[in-house]
Amino acid sequence: MANHAETTTSGETQFQLLEHQVAGHGGVLRVGEGKVVAKPLIQREQQFYEASAQCAKFKAFIPEYYGTLQQQDGVAGDDSSSTADSSYICLENLTDGYEKPCILDVKIGTRIHDIDASPEKVAKMLGKAQETTTGSLGVRICGMSVQGTAGQARDWFAKLTVETIRDAFAMYFSAAESMVSVEYRRFVIRQFILEVEELAAVIRSVETRMYASSLLFVYDASRARYEQFISGAPRDNKSDCNDNEYDEDSEEDEGRDGLLDVKAIDFAHSHWVPGQGCDELYLFGLEKLVEILRGLLVEEPAASGE
Repeated sequence: MANHAETTTSGETQFQLLEHQVAGHGGVLRVGEGKVVAKPLIQREQQFYEASAQCAKFKAFIPEYYGTLQQQDGVAGDDSSSTADSSYICLENLTDGYEKPCILDVKIGTRIHDIDASPEKVAKMLGKAQETTTGSLGVRICGMSVQGTAGQARDWFAKLTVETIRDAFAMYFSAAESMVSVEYRRFVIRQFILEVEELAAVIRSVETRMYASSLLFVYDASRARYEQFISGAPRDNKSDCNDNEYDEDSEEDEGRDGLLDVKAIDFAHSHWVPGQGCDELYLFGLEKLVEILRGLLVEEPAASGE
């Protein structure tokens, strides 16, 4: 696989359609043993990843970027005939290493149209925002996959309202309780709150615009992995978002061998905008998301004997 920002051409590498994709456009591939995914290349997204490499505190909250790839072979499980000579960006697979991954894709921010969108596109996206929880909360669930439960069609998520979206979040965390324990559910939610709050602190300090970008949440609903985790040495929470205190190596070590992760993804409409201040519309969504997650802790039932 390529080093950072390097372009390679596939040869013997095997590709399969990514089985854990819960939202977004199709065509994301699992590369080789699965530690890397290949996503169809969009130049603006590639540029955003490459620019983000210059900001360590922000880079910690996005998938690792490995460069680009020219895929010239067929793809297992793909019935189309248009897979040859396609260009991809290569990213870390955020579900790699999880035994029973539970995945949630949440679009963040109240604006979903890009800076160069046509008037027709702007009108369409404004209408879509107002028809969904994007306009009111800056938070919209795009899809999820929960171990032990039947999946929901994507249009079901689009119909969620301010009143019902909390129930959908509760459904996402249900496997943590049903397959592990009430305490584990509480642990997962609290850790995600910390992660989102730390991301919000970073967003306040950088100058970006991330329109129609998502947060991807993953936790492992494996009792065995949780028991292994709690029987081991205690792990510290991530350090404050401060350039002077930031330790990139410890951040990476914690993220990959832990039980959960959350990263910002989908940057086809994202930009670094020096001199324009922080992204208030994205930040609004993060703050509302924290409110929702905190509400789940307040409303949770008392732990029963396990």
